Amino acid sequence: MKKILITIFSLSVIFCAATNKEYNKLVKEKSWNSVYPKVIIKDAVKNDKDMKALYKESDIPEKYAELIALAVSAALKCQYCIPAHKQFALDAGATEEEIKIAVNIAAHVASGSTLFYGNEFDLELFKKQLEKKSK
Repeated sequence: MKKILITIFSLSVIFCAATNKEYNKLVKEKSWNSVYPKVIIKDAVKNDKDMKALYKESDIPEKYAELIALAVSAALKCQYCIPAHKQFALDAGATEEEIKIAVNIAAHVASGSTLFYGNEFDLELFKKQLEKKSK
């Protein structure tokens, strides 16, 4: 049984992997596609295209989706994501003021998280106090 599974997996890798020509074409289309190995590049590129629906076709308008992505990028300190999502947010109609607000919200959340986590504040006590505020 083990040999059969290994054979099936090996064949799936052989038949799904991009050829050199396909790989080079995908990398030429977008240089950052080079971060993917041949065995998954086609699926990764398709997934990237499919995930764009989260920004363009979901219940959250594109501008706000990009502001969320920018805030997360800033919190993660991703030097690649920040300029990309800032530009995408601007392209979707965000203003410089909205961008500043989104980044400041990310900083505020990160600051609170650092304070509570670093001081090992009691999580259950925190949740109980939140429940009282919502009533």
